[in-house]
Amino acid sequence: MRIQFSGADRTVTGSCHLLEINGLRLMLDCGFYQGRRDEARRLNQYVPDDVKSYDALILTHGHLDHCGKLPVVVRHGFNRPIYCTPATAEVARIVLEDAAEIQVEDAQYLNRRAVAPAEEPIDPLYTPADVPNVLRLFKRTPYGTKFDLGNGVSATFRDAGHILGSAYVVLEWEEAGRRRSLLFTGDIGRYGSPILRDPAPPTGPADHVITESTYGNAAHAPMDQIGPQLLDAATTCARRGGRLIVPAFAVGRTQTVLWYMKQFMGQNLLPRMPVFVDSPMGVEVTKVHHAFRSEYDEQTLDMVGDGGLFHGVTFTASREQSKQVNRHRGPCVIVASSPTCEFGRVLHHLVVSVEREEDMVVFVGWTPHHTLGRRLQDGQKRVRMLDRWYDVRCEVRTIHGLSAHADKSELLRFLGPALSPQTTVYVVHGEPPQAEGFAQALLERGVQDAIVPAMETSVVAYAGAQKRQPAPLPGDVE
Repeated sequence: MRIQFSGADRTVTGSCHLLEINGLRLMLDCGFYQGRRDEARRLNQYVPDDVKSYDALILTHGHLDHCGKLPVVVRHGFNRPIYCTPATAEVARIVLEDAAEIQVEDAQYLNRRAVAPAEEPIDPLYTPADVPNVLRLFKRTPYGTKFDLGNGVSATFRDAGHILGSAYVVLEWEEAGRRRSLLFTGDIGRYGSPILRDPAPPTGPADHVITESTYGNAAHAPMDQIGPQLLDAATTCARRGGRLIVPAFAVGRTQTVLWYMKQFMGQNLLPRMPVFVDSPMGVEVTKVHHAFRSEYDEQTLDMVGDGGLFHGVTFTASREQSKQVNRHRGPCVIVASSPTCEFGRVLHHLVVSVEREEDMVVFVGWTPHHTLGRRLQDGQKRVRMLDRWYDVRCEVRTIHGLSAHADKSELLRFLGPALSPQTTVYVVHGEPPQAEGFAQALLERGVQDAIVPAMETSVVAYAGAQKRQPAPLPGDVE
């Protein structure tokens, strides 16, 4: 077996790994790298010449940093099955369609800039016309169903509890005269988080583990502290007659906030007031949630009964509907993307609310540096939005702990059944302090080795031994 680490190595974006097992070539995820524009474009447009020879791709879930590069490799000739769960197929469709629109808009914007006469115009990495070519390759595979990849290699998806449809995958094959196994986590969710089931425990030790480490050296706030903080924010706005603005990811975080609001109002902890979701992508993802309610945990199924989880919420898709929401005065909750507040409809809601003392902005997660969201979180008193300066008079709060990623203790809890003294673990999808801290914790648990690979590194494993060597990027998947 050979592993080529080709993305999300010592960083948390662009997940992609290439496996070679018994002559079979497999990709694990194929995500967009998200970072500085020039570097992101260079990495995201790279495709190896032999991409047509890959036998299959295994997609763990529909977040952009795990699926966003699929149209690029398909454009360059990849035409083999893309295995994923049924819900992931739907979430990925929405994410890819949105990403394709953004690719076109970004290219148009960059081509309108003042450029040198000899400079070539920028083409989008892909367009909406490329997405159907990806969707036709999806092979929808339920949790717990072993599927044959060929050459004696099989795989099984199990529930990762991260977002709707998310899975980790266990591969099994025979090599050097005995049965081998590899567990790839994708992204693992938190225990006890709303809506989705907890991660399904691994059924036994694996020879090799490729694990995420987004928060591998950190501790989240306890889940039971999140609800009271969100309830206090909502009741404060209701008492003051203000608007509660929640900038949130369209996939996962938006639905979680709605879950809490339904619970608060259903238990009469919060006065009835309008709840709006102003995000076309958030609307589509929420529809998928309703279609796959069989993946909800027991608490959520009991709470919704015969009705829907999002019954009573007003969803807006058109710009005119969004304007109507922004004209609403009096207590309400508005959930809108994006959490950075750098783009999307949340900007227009902030323009109305940022100078209103009765209104409140609540961030429900970490926000990147050098963004409007981060400046608001850091308490900046004047901010620039849509080419105008505004005084910040609204209240700004942050609620930690709503991350969809497991922290250190939760990752160790999840991986426990998969670890043995013979297990080698490769720690990916984490910035160096997180990945290296988690690798050390795994070594203290007694695994054979815990490796934090660098980009362009390959590992050859045979007869229980590991040989690490640098590998050039050309010829391997990006």
